[in-house]
Amino acid sequence: METRDTQSGRPSWSLSPENLAVAYGQAQFMSSTGAPSDSGWFGPLAPLAPIAPPAVAGRGFDFPSGYNIAVGARAFEPIGFSDLRALAETYDLLRLVIETRKDQIERMAWSLRPRAGTRGPGPARIAELTRFFERPDGEHCFSDWLRMLLEDLFVIDAPTLWRQRARNGALVALHPLDGGTIKRVIDDWGRTPQSYFDGAQWVYPVAYQQILKGYPAVDYTARDIFYAPRNPRAGRIYGFSPVEQIVMTASIALKRQTFTLSHFTEGNIPESLIGVPESWTPDQIKNFQDYWDAYFTGDLAARRRAKFVPGGVAKTFIQTKEPELKNLFDEWLARIVCYAFSVSPQAFVAHVNRATGETQKEMAEEEGLWPVLMWVKRLIERVLIEDFGESEIEFAWGSDAQIDAEQQQRILVAYVGSGILTRDEARQKLGLAPLERDEARDDASADADDFGKA
Repeated sequence: METRDTQSGRPSWSLSPENLAVAYGQAQFMSSTGAPSDSGWFGPLAPLAPIAPPAVAGRGFDFPSGYNIAVGARAFEPIGFSDLRALAETYDLLRLVIETRKDQIERMAWSLRPRAGTRGPGPARIAELTRFFERPDGEHCFSDWLRMLLEDLFVIDAPTLWRQRARNGALVALHPLDGGTIKRVIDDWGRTPQSYFDGAQWVYPVAYQQILKGYPAVDYTARDIFYAPRNPRAGRIYGFSPVEQIVMTASIALKRQTFTLSHFTEGNIPESLIGVPESWTPDQIKNFQDYWDAYFTGDLAARRRAKFVPGGVAKTFIQTKEPELKNLFDEWLARIVCYAFSVSPQAFVAHVNRATGETQKEMAEEEGLWPVLMWVKRLIERVLIEDFGESEIEFAWGSDAQIDAEQQQRILVAYVGSGILTRDEARQKLGLAPLERDEARDDASADADDFGKA
């Protein structure tokens, strides 16, 4: 309600909520849903109307505008591929852990076999595909080929395979590419562009670019290469490797190693200080120092022998304290590095009994080795499905332990004879195709001797 100031005569309005209805009628308040409601008094109000078109719905994350025109992989990441590789190649403990993990995977046996619950293709087809994967790129054996992929997996989480094809489109070889040269291209929703059918033919948009000499050199589609990070994140373009997860720890350890190296190569603190009579002049001190140094030059044995010196010199001998070159902090750094790769740290720490060491080894294999093996399995089976059209073949890891063939046969014969396994299930464990007879798959009480002869 409008009033007049008694002194100035100017109009004024009361801010009391009770007067609001008197001046303007019934007060209207907006709730958070945008509808009039008394509960909206001093409430959160309705949200601002979105400004993006409806087609933006489903965008993966808030990526930088113009992301695809940036030259170079990880252009918007704080740590580059070269930095991660420098850490992995310079910090020797980190390198040893990486190589140990690769060795553990290399010793595992593998095979191709029919997928459980399917008959799968014949043994000839499985043998043909097995020969292909024995040398996937036509040059390196499977173990060497896999080690190249694991290097990029552990260090930069960007393992990449280029699919070389024949003129008819058939897969010829799988060549490892340097994942550090591959820049991802994203669509309007922040995802890898996928192929689509435009009504007349399939269109394969650019999904990756290879950066060479600082320039975009080659365009690749999702059909041309396999780009398979193991640890992708919804808010990032690139994967998150174990090395990147411990960048700070590895940097600290690397500086500590540099400090230790300087202890042996540089420094201005001598091993001991020996006083001389106060009456000696600087020239006399220098002459005696030169004599002392020359006396031991080139004679390592003489440096450890006792020497007779004047009494005044012997009384003022000061032994400087040696720096501590290894302590619990070094073990803590080693534990962090080993934990990042799920490798047992018992080789780098003290006071580990046998029981603890075996427990750590089992935990490392369960927590760290098996997920990597499953990543390899998924990658190989993706090749089998997409390029060979074989969805009924699976890639199977064997045990790293050497199993006696005769003992394994006796165990399987006993399982089949007791009805625990069918003959086809036993053959599958051996990597063999199911029998042609339908009844062999269902007859759990098949004669064990007959299986032993099969």
